[in-house]
Amino acid sequence: MDFTDVRKMVVGDLWFNSKAYEHTEYVVDHFGNRFMGTESERQAKDYILELFKASGLENPHEESYRYHGWKRGPCTVKMLSPVQREIWAFAHAHSASTPAGGIQAQVIDLGKGVKQDFEAKAGQVKGKIAMVTTGWYPGQSYFIGHRTGKHGWARDFGAVGLIIRNETPGGLIEAGTIATGYRKSGDIPVVAVSFETGAFIERQLQKGPVTVSIDMRNEVVPNAVGWNVVGDIRGTKYPERKILVGAHFDGHDIGQEAASDDLLGAMVMLDVARTLANFKGKFLRTMQFVAFGNEECWAVGSTNYVAHHESDIKNIDVMINGDGLGRYPEPFVSVNNPSGLCAPLSKLVKAWKIDAAVGFTDGRNPAWCSTSDNHPFAMQGIPTVQIGGRKRASAVGTTGRGAALRDHTICDTMDKIDRHLVKQYAVVLAELMMALAQTDEPLIRHSTKEEVLEAVTQCGYIDALKAQGRWHPESIL
Repeated sequence: MDFTDVRKMVVGDLWFNSKAYEHTEYVVDHFGNRFMGTESERQAKDYILELFKASGLENPHEESYRYHGWKRGPCTVKMLSPVQREIWAFAHAHSASTPAGGIQAQVIDLGKGVKQDFEAKAGQVKGKIAMVTTGWYPGQSYFIGHRTGKHGWARDFGAVGLIIRNETPGGLIEAGTIATGYRKSGDIPVVAVSFETGAFIERQLQKGPVTVSIDMRNEVVPNAVGWNVVGDIRGTKYPERKILVGAHFDGHDIGQEAASDDLLGAMVMLDVARTLANFKGKFLRTMQFVAFGNEECWAVGSTNYVAHHESDIKNIDVMINGDGLGRYPEPFVSVNNPSGLCAPLSKLVKAWKIDAAVGFTDGRNPAWCSTSDNHPFAMQGIPTVQIGGRKRASAVGTTGRGAALRDHTICDTMDKIDRHLVKQYAVVLAELMMALAQTDEPLIRHSTKEEVLEAVTQCGYIDALKAQGRWHPESIL
């Protein structure tokens, strides 16, 4: 059978026999949001493992790991002056608890809350509750503006608490982790509020000092257990060489479904695995599929995968992160590491006529550092890319509250998912994996440790990594 025929049959099967939407729907309807350490997470893992087995993948299995777990407790936030009002807020995952009786302190507005904002008011932060937004400044990346770094800078500059305000209007609170779950939990209490609640606090600050109280009780769970699910399609000519694709199946507990971030991505990946497995013996390289656990509390599953496979990650020619498969329009293959990967990958995609753009997320030098599952691979010098959408809009054309920027909110629900887009992403991923698997030589070599450190330094990310608790170049975990 000619490989062109294989490709046609793969694309046809993905288009006419797609199961990604149905599997996503089943999991959210029967198991819920799959937050770390919950029965929902375990049930979803078991379901995904059965799908791996049914798809015909070779050696389908789960791999367990340990990490610092966290359970949400009661959280009460109140404005005490100049007016008295209870504030609608949620604890961010891995937030520290307050002392018994809670804390009371004045609020200081620090804008975006990146390092330069803390430095500008360095002498005014100690002993106060800092308020920052979820954003970052033009020319900076999402990585620089991630909430874990804002937690780290608030702690380092002496704040006793942190309020993170959503920058997107619509009454939505955006959840997220504020610590690196594979190493530790947070050091100070951190709460999330909506754009409108933040505007209310800001308006009171314009009139004079504002005092807020925070009282929360969360639980740290040492030695929590999580899982990755793994399966292969073994290559014929270069069986020891791998094209690895991974997508996380966990979600945040702020909503009931967490449908598209990134359960949908994991199910799109599984659809591709099911289809490609019908053509075992046709691919030169091994394809490995990994459903990562606990990405949301900072790439816990993927970091443990890299640590547990330290002796053989040298055989991974490219790691594809599927955090974004099927979520937003206009499929885009974003080069994460190294920058030299962009040219040969663009050439390959063009030669195969794959319907996706290739480039850098910010239009210039790649980030190297990431807030998702490609990060631990990139830090070990493995060439990495991420597939997502360039257009941050609802796939089904709805507008307004929760339509576009719905990740980590109660609005990440099944009704936002477009079946046509799901199939489109499955085809893009399958064609990219086939193209990479059929090359006789890797597109680019692995980066050395020295090259990784030099690139991270040149990008100006060392300070952010330190604030986030992820600067440990001598160890993976």
